Amino acid sequence: MRKETYLLKTITPLHIGAGQGLGYVDLPIVREVHTNFPYIPASGIKGALRNYYLSQLAKKKGESPAKLDERLSKGEVKKEEEDLYLLAKVFGIAGEGATKGSDLGAGKVIFSDGFIVLFPVKSINGIFSLITCPYVINRFYELMDLNHRMEQVDGEAKVLDMKSHLNVVNCKLMLEEFVFDVEEDKELDKFVKFFGDGAERRIVCVSDTDFKDFVSNYTEVQTHIRINPETGTVNEGALWTEEYVPAETIFAFVVIHLEELNFSIPETFHLGGDITTGKGFVKVKKLEVNQ
Repeated sequence: MRKETYLLKTITPLHIGAGQGLGYVDLPIVREVHTNFPYIPASGIKGALRNYYLSQLAKKKGESPAKLDERLSKGEVKKEEEDLYLLAKVFGIAGEGATKGSDLGAGKVIFSDGFIVLFPVKSINGIFSLITCPYVINRFYELMDLNHRMEQVDGEAKVLDMKSHLNVVNCKLMLEEFVFDVEEDKELDKFVKFFGDGAERRIVCVSDTDFKDFVSNYTEVQTHIRINPETGTVNEGALWTEEYVPAETIFAFVVIHLEELNFSIPETFHLGGDITTGKGFVKVKKLEVNQ
């Protein structure tokens, strides 16, 4: 058994829906019950990757993805068809396809939910900050099997280095309409080193409560309409709002290989809905164990 940990960054806004909303947002994103934090269900990650590789294989074979999907569902896969057989092994076959005596059945690769690690918040200086909190950092350490621990933050914001930070001005930080006093905390070095690309100059650790407020109230909400093609005006009642996780958000998830298979996660792929309007493009980075 082999465990791999990945960071997933949203390149464009991401919508993984929770169904019809009861609040002011008609189509809210899915959230954890106990924290109200946005997350990515494991089924969403697994399904997106299955669709990605199925589409790639269909192009290679000159067949339709629907036809290959039907064959996978029915278990009509031979070992000689190495690429298709690999997909069956990785993602599994359920129902009538999982015949007795076959080595195909449940997938040999396990995907975890993607939990939020960094959330972008508009800043008066440096465009935006990437906020996190002690609860999220400690959860990340646990995922990475590290013994580090981040202490609680009380009201102020903490950064690794105030002089180089893009958002700090005169020991103050403004996130949306809120102003925070800023302190340096060198313990953050153990956390920010995983992200690279200059992220340490944007990462800010706020309290658990402040983080929850930001991820609950400062996601992206877009209003959509449907145009009547005959009149060129909005159809009556065809107005709705849809919630998105903003671009630049970073999640973490785990992949566990129960068998050694020639399978890897692509660097970029599409996740969630609204692909035809450019939503849901993500970039993935594998974290090395020695970090």
